[in-house]
Amino acid sequence: MEKLKKSKEDILKKAEELSKEYEKLYKGCAQCTYLVIVDALRWGGLELMPLSMEEKLYPAVSMLTAGGCMTGEGTCGAVASSIMALGLASGTSKDSSDVAASRQAAATIRNKVLEVYFDKYRSILYKDIQRKYFGKAWDLADDEMAHEFLGITNGCIIAEAVNLTVKCILEEIEKGNVKAV
Repeated sequence: MEKLKKSKEDILKKAEELSKEYEKLYKGCAQCTYLVIVDALRWGGLELMPLSMEEKLYPAVSMLTAGGCMTGEGTCGAVASSIMALGLASGTSKDSSDVAASRQAAATIRNKVLEVYFDKYRSILYKDIQRKYFGKAWDLADDEMAHEFLGITNGCIIAEAVNLTVKCILEEIEKGNVKAV
């Protein structure tokens, strides 16, 4: 079992602080969610990936924002990054012949994270979540609409996604289901 350097409460508080800070710095839901989860857990003593890998993945993760390249047509970037972080924490490997471990990791993500979105927003899609959260969806590929959205977003569901995901990872640590690098 992984040993944390900070309490679960402190890690969750740090994640909340980073959610506000990173949304102002990095803007997009996917990259903010990804960075907050990885950095808050690292601060707490769990290294999901080396800093060099975090930097290397950042450009790819940022393309998941707003349903994928700001199309609005795919999975919410905060949800997609939550799935990625939980996948990292599960420690499953491409070299693993243990299909059961991958299936268990996927079931954990579905049952503890995705189910929350389906219950609350009836979807994990960017447009659906925005409509439910704000009452409308923006086309973030349009500069004017993107500017309007960024003026009122206040993190959209970033903090919510981060909190849910970090809690899930911390629970999985207690069960011995998390593998650090």
